Amino acid sequence: MTIANDRQAHANAEVWNIGYPPGVDFAEKHMLTAEQTRIPTSRYTSEEFLAQELECLWKRTWQMVCRAEEIPEVGDYVDYAIADQEWLVVRQEDGGVKAFANACRHRGNKIRSGSGGSTELRCQYHHWCWNLDGSLREVPDRHLFIAIDDDAYALAEAACSTWAGFVFINPDLHGAPSLEEWLGEVATQLAPFHLDRMRATTNMSTTVSCNWKVAVEAFLEVYHVQGIHPQLMPMIDDVNTAFELLGPHSRMITPFGVPSMRLEDVPDAMVYQAFMRQSGSTVVNQDYRGERGGSEVPEVSFEDQNVREYLIQHTREKGVTMGHDYSGLDDDQMIDDWHYLIFPGLVFNTHAGAFLLFRVRPHPDDPNRCLFDLWRYTWPDENQPTPEPAPNVHLDEGEGSYGLVLDQDFANLPRVQKGLHSDHLDAITISAQEVRVAHVHTVVDQFLADG
Repeated sequence: MTIANDRQAHANAEVWNIGYPPGVDFAEKHMLTAEQTRIPTSRYTSEEFLAQELECLWKRTWQMVCRAEEIPEVGDYVDYAIADQEWLVVRQEDGGVKAFANACRHRGNKIRSGSGGSTELRCQYHHWCWNLDGSLREVPDRHLFIAIDDDAYALAEAACSTWAGFVFINPDLHGAPSLEEWLGEVATQLAPFHLDRMRATTNMSTTVSCNWKVAVEAFLEVYHVQGIHPQLMPMIDDVNTAFELLGPHSRMITPFGVPSMRLEDVPDAMVYQAFMRQSGSTVVNQDYRGERGGSEVPEVSFEDQNVREYLIQHTREKGVTMGHDYSGLDDDQMIDDWHYLIFPGLVFNTHAGAFLLFRVRPHPDDPNRCLFDLWRYTWPDENQPTPEPAPNVHLDEGEGSYGLVLDQDFANLPRVQKGLHSDHLDAITISAQEVRVAHVHTVVDQFLADG
């Protein structure tokens, strides 16, 4: 279907009674300036630009390290790397968390790797030792050193805080805003989803042959769905997606359980089949893999209500039986994708009872590669014991499957990166549907300008 004007484009929102919260607007309300619409390709391919980002942005921004349930006991720790900087997040005796530079103050040896638990932080090289709070505890053969001031040799610290079950750090201990200030309205908007109640059912890590911004930006719009994910078109309305910029962050809301306005005469049964095959396991069955494989989708009659109404009702009723508190969520939030970017590299696809989370980090020295972590979280049945979170599985690039939709994305990202090196392409061109992409670069520039 050719969409002739804005009124025709948004007829779906009226027909299907799709609701939107205050603050979000359709793409035509986010028209870009001439400067915003063109983004130099060098921002994705230049080693010099990556070095600027690492120094001025990634050393000064909040970033998610782990979930609180990964370090439940005093002395539990997780190692976190951002480019060539290593940090160690440690559970404290008072129940709080602290983050320390993961480098021995003696000869620089990495103090701990991976995750685990300990009553002390002892370097295995020469056995220098620190307490869990980072204070110096022991220096073997201390009398053979010139005077060592204990305070001066405490482990260097990063800002560290928690939100919604996540542990964050900011390497800029003294210059960083609080995590609460940094998250701002995002934290308020996500609160009714109860992210802290959810547990990881999938935990995967890989590398991707593209710049970190290419990876992030691939998920900030649904303009690409018709090309990369055509099987989704009968069950999501890309045209009626709405956007909002939230300080350095952003969100978009994409209606699910309704066909794209680009299609004509899609019966409810087809919407339902597409939804259940591609997203039903995500939203209704709480599996969050993204497709149901070869399993049969049961037939449903839509004589008394349309497919969207049925899916909303089914999801809410299922949540009630599992003891989930959806009282803060309206009907649209039962199935629609409330999609957030917490700048710079934390991407949420949020639904009632489940969310999909991406963490993207830059490669230490190669602008053509990035580190990509993926989690699927679901809200467990409150009538059953809380399950253990899924362990991390590292996959080499191109190995294994993340589900059809993500496999399609991962296959495309290296092609984008290769194209950005073309001698005949000095800038990419984006539209109002990609306003969140433009916003990423605006915020990057703010960090670079601040130095």
